[in-house]
Amino acid sequence: MDLARLTYLYQQYQAKQLTETERKEWEAAVFDLSQEEAIQHLIDPEWQRAMDTSIAPEPDEYERIYSYIVSHVQQRNKRNRFRLWAPYAAAVIFILSIGFFLLNRGTKIELQQIIHSDILPGGNKATLTLADGRDIDLNSAQSGIIIGSQITYENGDIIVSADNNGFTNSDLQLATPKGGTYHVTLPDGTRVWLNAESTLQYPVQFPDGKREVLLIGEAYFEVAKDNKRPFLVKTRSQEVEVLGTQFNVTAYANEPSTKTTLVEGKVKISNMKSGAVHLLNPGQQGISEGINTQVKNVVTTQFTAWKDGYFNFEETPFPEVLEQLARWYNIEIIYHQTPQKTFSGKMKRNAQLFSVLDFFEGSGIQFQLDGRKLIIK
Repeated sequence: MDLARLTYLYQQYQAKQLTETERKEWEAAVFDLSQEEAIQHLIDPEWQRAMDTSIAPEPDEYERIYSYIVSHVQQRNKRNRFRLWAPYAAAVIFILSIGFFLLNRGTKIELQQIIHSDILPGGNKATLTLADGRDIDLNSAQSGIIIGSQITYENGDIIVSADNNGFTNSDLQLATPKGGTYHVTLPDGTRVWLNAESTLQYPVQFPDGKREVLLIGEAYFEVAKDNKRPFLVKTRSQEVEVLGTQFNVTAYANEPSTKTTLVEGKVKISNMKSGAVHLLNPGQQGISEGINTQVKNVVTTQFTAWKDGYFNFEETPFPEVLEQLARWYNIEIIYHQTPQKTFSGKMKRNAQLFSVLDFFEGSGIQFQLDGRKLIIK
């Protein structure tokens, strides 16, 4: 949709003069992630006006925006497929439109209080363990490290020099906590992104003949091509062998299966319990659970979106959705019952937790947030 049309629809929306056809067109634009930047551009003047706390929207404006959001949640509550990103898009419009105040049963609540009390998303957090056992908490202002003749951040700042006693030809370990992500460039030029609650063990230098790393958790690999040295990723139930390619491996200790999703190139996966070997082509996923391995076609972006800062769900069972949220927001999930629902949609991982929980509540899922415990009733 071009900007002129979007501007017209926004003005009609503000004036409460949308026709039924225009209303549907406007709503489609609101929930289209590709229109996010353009919509924010339209809303920015109101946000600047709201920054002046002496000017607050009229009560009927609160009601109009709130009703707009609720009506969408109710409409989607009638369907089996829930769009997780919908409340986030609506919440952006809601917050930007009302500035520093929200209306709740006639009471104005400062937005800053809500922001401070909300659970923030994860970020750049990781610990580097040296060969001598020392731990280094990595800088959260950086997103990755490079292993070479010395260990540096991507901007060139030195973390460990070559003459450091802990920097020997032994294994190093990079670990992210819940709510953490980081990436590392290995000695051969291979790049690895670690998702939350993951551990990668690797050598300071790869020996002749092979390149081997150990993974617990989830990681995305861009393997540097080397026809003379295969690259091996070992997990508890799968071994992945490549020469040079891109793929995602999910191998969390608390999940029954290990998944390898191939983006490009070819990989060979071996089931560590049965010894069965399968070759994957781009767009395929190998799932190992016990002695069984299944290969299926998938939309790879559903399993790699986290690397680019998104949640991407496609008919994803509710417990799997919550497990991803638990790792990223560093919360504990307590079930009183497990809703039999699936979710589809895409949303940014930098959204605060309330944006997600508002949707769950509007979808008929009862929950209670007690500190960092999310209780599903």
